[in-house]
Amino acid sequence: MNMWILVETEVGPTRINTDAICAYQKPKEQPNNGESLLIYTSDNTLFDVNKNCEKIIQILDNHFDISNL
Repeated sequence: MNMWILVETEVGPTRINTDAICAYQKPKEQPNNGESLLIYTSDNTLFDVNKNCEKIIQILDNHFDISNL
Protein backbone atom coordinates (compact mmCIF):
# COMPACT_ATOMS: atom_id res chain seq x y z
CA MET A 1 0.00 0.00 0.00
CA ASN A 2 1.28 3.45 -0.89
CA MET A 3 1.99 5.93 1.87
CA TRP A 4 1.28 9.60 1.29
CA ILE A 5 2.47 12.57 3.34
CA LEU A 6 0.78 15.95 3.56
CA VAL A 7 3.20 18.88 3.54
CA GLU A 8 2.85 22.64 3.37
CA THR A 9 4.69 24.26 0.44
CA GLU A 10 4.73 27.79 -0.97
CA VAL A 11 1.72 26.97 -3.15
CA GLY A 12 -0.28 25.37 -0.32
CA PRO A 13 -0.98 21.89 1.05
CA THR A 14 0.64 19.19 -1.10
CA ARG A 15 0.35 15.40 -0.92
CA ILE A 16 3.47 13.46 -1.91
CA ASN A 17 3.59 9.71 -2.50
CA THR A 18 6.54 8.33 -0.51
CA ASP A 19 7.24 5.78 -3.27
CA ALA A 20 8.13 8.71 -5.54
CA ILE A 21 10.64 10.29 -3.13
CA CYS A 22 14.26 9.92 -4.22
CA ALA A 23 15.90 12.21 -1.67
CA TYR A 24 15.15 14.77 0.99
CA GLN A 25 17.41 17.22 2.75
CA LYS A 26 17.28 19.97 5.31
CA PRO A 27 19.47 22.84 4.09
CA LYS A 28 21.79 24.60 6.50
CA GLU A 29 19.86 27.26 8.34
CA GLN A 30 20.36 30.82 7.17
CA PRO A 31 19.33 33.84 9.25
CA ASN A 32 15.81 35.08 8.43
CA ASN A 33 15.08 32.16 6.06
CA GLY A 34 12.82 30.16 8.36
CA GLU A 35 12.65 26.38 8.27
CA SER A 36 12.92 24.48 5.03
CA LEU A 37 12.96 20.87 3.82
CA LEU A 38 13.67 19.94 0.21
CA ILE A 39 12.02 16.79 -1.18
CA TYR A 40 13.08 15.45 -4.58
CA THR A 41 10.89 12.98 -6.48
CA SER A 42 11.57 10.48 -9.25
CA ASP A 43 9.99 12.74 -11.90
CA ASN A 44 12.53 15.51 -11.04
CA THR A 45 10.06 17.58 -9.04
CA LEU A 46 11.44 19.62 -6.15
CA PHE A 47 9.16 20.47 -3.23
CA ASP A 48 10.23 23.14 -0.74
CA VAL A 49 8.43 22.31 2.50
CA ASN A 50 8.18 25.25 4.88
CA LYS A 51 6.20 24.00 7.91
CA ASN A 52 6.65 21.11 10.35
CA CYS A 53 9.97 20.13 8.76
CA GLU A 54 11.30 18.20 11.76
CA LYS A 55 8.07 16.18 12.00
CA ILE A 56 8.19 15.37 8.26
CA ILE A 57 11.85 14.33 8.55
CA GLN A 58 10.96 11.95 11.39
CA ILE A 59 8.12 10.44 9.34
CA LEU A 60 10.37 9.96 6.30
CA ASP A 61 13.27 8.59 8.36
CA ASN A 62 10.91 6.02 9.90
CA HIS A 63 9.36 5.15 6.53
CA PHE A 64 12.76 4.62 4.90
CA ASP A 65 14.19 2.92 8.02
CA ILE A 66 16.96 5.48 8.47
CA SER A 67 18.62 5.75 11.86
CA ASN A 68 20.68 8.75 12.91
CA LEU A 69 24.22 7.80 13.78
